[in-house]
Amino acid sequence: MEGSSDVKVQSGVYAVEVGRGKRVVLWILAALVAVGLSLVYTALQFRGLERAEAMDMAQLARNIARGEGFTTYVIRPLSLWQMKEHSPTHETRIEQHPDIYNPPLYPLVLAGIFKALPASLFEMSSADRVFSPERWVILPLNQIFLLLSLIVIYLWSKALFDTRVAVTAGLLLLFSDTLWSYSIAGLPTNLLMLLVLLTVGSLWLVDRRLNPPASGEEPASLRRPDVAAIALLIISAVLAGLCFLTRYTAGLLVIPLLFYVWRILRGRGAAGWALLYGVIFLAVITPWLIRNELVSGSLLGIAKYQLFGGEILQRTYQPAPEALFSFKAVVRELVTGTRAHFVGSLRELSSDFLICFFLVGVMYAFRRRDIARLRGVVLGLLGTGILAMALFGVSLRPGFEPNGGDLLVLFLPLVAVFGVAFFYLLLDRLNFPNILMKGAAIGLFALVNVAPLLYTMLPPRRGMFPYPPYIAPYTALIGKWFGPEEIGASDLPWAMAWVGDRRTVWLPLEIKNFEDIHYFVAPKGGISFMLLTPYMLDRKFQSELVKGEFKEWSSIVRERLPASFPLKAVTMFPPSNEQILFADRPRWTEKGAALPVEPEDEKPATKKGAQQPAAAK
Repeated sequence: MEGSSDVKVQSGVYAVEVGRGKRVVLWILAALVAVGLSLVYTALQFRGLERAEAMDMAQLARNIARGEGFTTYVIRPLSLWQMKEHSPTHETRIEQHPDIYNPPLYPLVLAGIFKALPASLFEMSSADRVFSPERWVILPLNQIFLLLSLIVIYLWSKALFDTRVAVTAGLLLLFSDTLWSYSIAGLPTNLLMLLVLLTVGSLWLVDRRLNPPASGEEPASLRRPDVAAIALLIISAVLAGLCFLTRYTAGLLVIPLLFYVWRILRGRGAAGWALLYGVIFLAVITPWLIRNELVSGSLLGIAKYQLFGGEILQRTYQPAPEALFSFKAVVRELVTGTRAHFVGSLRELSSDFLICFFLVGVMYAFRRRDIARLRGVVLGLLGTGILAMALFGVSLRPGFEPNGGDLLVLFLPLVAVFGVAFFYLLLDRLNFPNILMKGAAIGLFALVNVAPLLYTMLPPRRGMFPYPPYIAPYTALIGKWFGPEEIGASDLPWAMAWVGDRRTVWLPLEIKNFEDIHYFVAPKGGISFMLLTPYMLDRKFQSELVKGEFKEWSSIVRERLPASFPLKAVTMFPPSNEQILFADRPRWTEKGAALPVEPEDEKPATKKGAQQPAAAK
């Protein structure tokens, strides 16, 4: 009996030290590290949603969860024009305005979770620093997508190369400041990254099944149909369609994917299989395109106008024909944008050290053809991403700030895997005097690549609010002063739509457009309020306010209201009277309403060099 117990104990110890138990312990440790890193990074960096696209899609998801359909509270003047001129009914439908700008998948995922939550979660008090749905839904969901992507890339890189490469790449990605910054941004990037990895990974599995690495030359034909390979091909095509429904520009990535299918199945009716892949992709996206056509008279709604202009065009209520369709503008964006992204964005994809290993490793001839083919499609995807970003006018902000339009960050996991693999290829060819020197080289390589995260964790700390341009509790308070059926306007409509929960027209390009919408488009009572924030007021006074895209509104800022301007009641609004609120009547003096008291320790410092509006003086 005792001998039997000893054997069981020894077997258990062996399992923990060598066998399956050791793998379980390591996975548990990795999970604890990931959770700990998530908590620390969130505590130090998360201040609520800051990106326009994140708030836009969040308010859209809330509307879906409420049963209001795919309607938006961020009302773009260009969208009003599109509905008036090209929709089947020629109605602007400003009170139930359909969203004809955003793709549907990410808002639908959020809406599915929002629907299960109590309505009280969407109420914000003045004591709250972060809107509750952001903290308890959007943030953890995006971090789950990130961790799932890391698990996928770890298993994939282990099959591609070995455990050493998989562990190193997995750890570098786990400590990537770029990936964690996107995990707290609330953008659909993390979901799209997971979909892209699964899309490409499914095709790589097809390649490995049909062209085993040990088989040498590719067989000319299949002896019998491989059901699993066909299923994986179909799954990849469906996932590619979901990528498009997450971000329209990701649809262009199907071009290198079709070429990948052709290379995998060359000699086996490759053209037919590539055609099938494309047909399935179109079948997935067609219902949504039909919806857009039926609602707005355009397959992509107003998203197609990104080819011809950015924010300025979206704020235009009556665009000139040459502003909508300009071949010269497309060529200019393509040339200047391609150069900017090739020179800047590709270099900033990760730390310069890792991206250099990837780019130099492109010239290395891998013996396994599946690895060589995968590297080729990664290069094709990077090139297509650069062209797509240039074509649709995606301009990345300096300072490595998250941007939903950045397609290159989607391929950071694959770039990291190939970069690490090439690093180990070089390392194995060097004669180190001892194992400690080799370990030091690996440690230095890792330290250089995780340094951005370490610097991010160090002081100085970020402010408690994303100000400028907005502070969520104050925005929510303005929303409470106005009824749910009233319409507002702002230079920061996504914040008012999401946190304030009010339909908000994006500040039109011209005051005349504002008055047209007030008198002829908005329901009875017109536009009830207009909030101007540092998003506009902090612009350079001469070049951007007086002569730039906000020149029409510079007179308003300088207290020169036109006689026809409908909103006569004006007040300066916290923090530090750096926002201007216009209204049909002084709601802030009515019973139960008052301007918020600004605690001394919560006053944000005025941005150095910012132009304070004359009305604030």
